[in-house]
Amino acid sequence: MNKFNLYLIFAISIFIFSCNSDDNGTQTIEGDFANGVFVLNEGGFTYANASITFISSTGQIQNNIFEAVNSRKLGDVAQSISFHEDLAYIVVNNSNTVEVVNRYTFKSVGTIAGELQNPRYIEFHNGKGYISNWGNGSSTTDDFISVVDLNSNSITAKIPVIEGPERLVEENGKLFIEHKGGHGYGNSISILDLNSGSITGSITLSDVPNGMVADNGFLFVLCSGKAAWTGSETTAAMYKINLQNNEIVDQFTFENGIHPNFLQIEAGKVYYTIGKDIFRTETSNIEPSASPFISTSGNGMEILYGFNVDNGWIYACDAKDYQSNGELFVYALNGNLESKYPISGIIPNGVYFND
Repeated sequence: MNKFNLYLIFAISIFIFSCNSDDNGTQTIEGDFANGVFVLNEGGFTYANASITFISSTGQIQNNIFEAVNSRKLGDVAQSISFHEDLAYIVVNNSNTVEVVNRYTFKSVGTIAGELQNPRYIEFHNGKGYISNWGNGSSTTDDFISVVDLNSNSITAKIPVIEGPERLVEENGKLFIEHKGGHGYGNSISILDLNSGSITGSITLSDVPNGMVADNGFLFVLCSGKAAWTGSETTAAMYKINLQNNEIVDQFTFENGIHPNFLQIEAGKVYYTIGKDIFRTETSNIEPSASPFISTSGNGMEILYGFNVDNGWIYACDAKDYQSNGELFVYALNGNLESKYPISGIIPNGVYFND
């Protein structure tokens, strides 16, 4: 048994003990998917072959778990997963749905649908869900945030925003909306007051913000810049923003021609990728290092398409040729490759932790 599996067993045993022990007796979390990680497989556009793979604490792989449990397909182009209490919310972009399941059994408890258009991500606050939508690709002015009543899974409001709302972060009753650009190219973050339902401010950044994480009172944002193939290439940048006053307190501009992706934060370290390489720097000083922390190409990575860091482990998804089954690479924080898992799913784009 490798060190990755041993670590998972130890961590999960602590997690289960904490769930079982309370003042009223024992409460056990039950379900086939209570302990492990989910890999979200995007699937091919218009092929309706999105799926989810589960890797247990002992390294056992179960593919296509949504369909196996619910006897129906997940949909077309799975975009993201977010957790709220005992539920998992799976945003399915080209199906214009959000599938809601019990996060431990994966049994469906509902579907959010009807008034979504190219949904991307979902965030939660005070009994409501907030879903970013790109709208119709032919329009630059129809993008919006859907407001969802989490008790009924019904959409109760629609808040217009500028083009390309992507990731969402809720902090202190404010929703920070990253504008990647959708069908165009964005360069800002909008701030939505969740009490009034109004946009109260914005922060201008470099082009194409594609990663946003809140940590210890600060918002870290990675902007990849426009790529050369656009015909108007721009530089990438990383920002550190004070959430008390929304001011930029630190920033770094990358060299021309470099376009980073996949921002994550773990234990005071900032992680991101450039091509197949993984880099890290400090949250206290975001100036990136000149050389990669991990080069995945030497381990057989073809296309690094999804990335996450959690509890001392680094996860990287390989989309292969976008048509073949993918693969998950797991690294320790010392940079060593610990495990590789074959994924029977097309275009794995993210790793999510049931903790």
